[in-house]
Amino acid sequence: MSTVLNWTLIEDTCPEFRLDFWDFFLAMIALAGVVMTGIQIYQFHQKKRKGSVFLGQLAGCDFTICFYYLWMYFVTSLTMHYQNNTFAEWRIEMQTTDKLVRIFNDTFMMLIFFCIVVEKYLWAFSSRTRLTWKMFTIAKLKLYIILAAAVYSVVQVITKSFFLSDVPFCDIALQPVWFDGFVARLFQLYLVPGISIVVHVATLIFACLTIPRLSRIGREENVVNQEEMEDLEAKVSAKVNTDLIKRSIICMLVVYATFFIRTFCYYIFIDPQTSNLFEKTPSSRTLTHWWYDFMSVVFSGSRYIAYYAFCRDQLVTEFPPMRLGQ
Repeated sequence: MSTVLNWTLIEDTCPEFRLDFWDFFLAMIALAGVVMTGIQIYQFHQKKRKGSVFLGQLAGCDFTICFYYLWMYFVTSLTMHYQNNTFAEWRIEMQTTDKLVRIFNDTFMMLIFFCIVVEKYLWAFSSRTRLTWKMFTIAKLKLYIILAAAVYSVVQVITKSFFLSDVPFCDIALQPVWFDGFVARLFQLYLVPGISIVVHVATLIFACLTIPRLSRIGREENVVNQEEMEDLEAKVSAKVNTDLIKRSIICMLVVYATFFIRTFCYYIFIDPQTSNLFEKTPSSRTLTHWWYDFMSVVFSGSRYIAYYAFCRDQLVTEFPPMRLGQ
């Protein structure tokens, strides 16, 4: 039997969920994001996209962001508008789970972007360098990095704990520390957040270092496979592929720029250790989350547009340690 909720208190606590025209308009944008990210997943996983494991996983993260927005905001607004106790109880029960899924997705996406940027950075070097760091440049080995990223994302999740607020339909709050001991506190409060910051900074550094290397792509290919570059056909093919590789790198740097902006806003407005989010009222917290989540939807959906605008159907997904033209 469903519990009768105090809908007057709920509407007063989180008025941002009151249904209006903008909810439908923004939901349509999020739905378009779901469709476009779904297309990306199909292209990277079903079609012949050798070496696209990083991009395929990124598309999965983008799909989760767009779907999450529909569930957390549009469905919640409908639930409050029709005062449906069943859906409201479901939302309350799923609050913590939803938040942990979100943390896993964001952590996983952070690591995926790091791998993508490092991969593109290595593309600007010779075959010998790409062979040395083949875990980022060979399709089969990339799967092990994905597995390690997933394991770390799970670790990130288990270091977080939440409790329901006074009006649990509207919001939940972060539990400061959910286990005792100096080592445990060090792990939760400093080690895991510190690793995330290091990864973000390292990704930015690699992205910046990649830009001046674009003009050098293909110049050092004869270090490993000199005999394969001697015939004229290989040289012509190398020139064509060099252009495609440069375009693909630029495409992914543009995609990374959207992630960088999103990350910057996260640390300024959302992260509990660097922002004053949990000092705000529940209404203000909800509004801040809504702004950040919708920005994420726009960026996630626009990645498909970036792929199309910069690469069309010629996106290079793998540049293994071999000559250009293969």
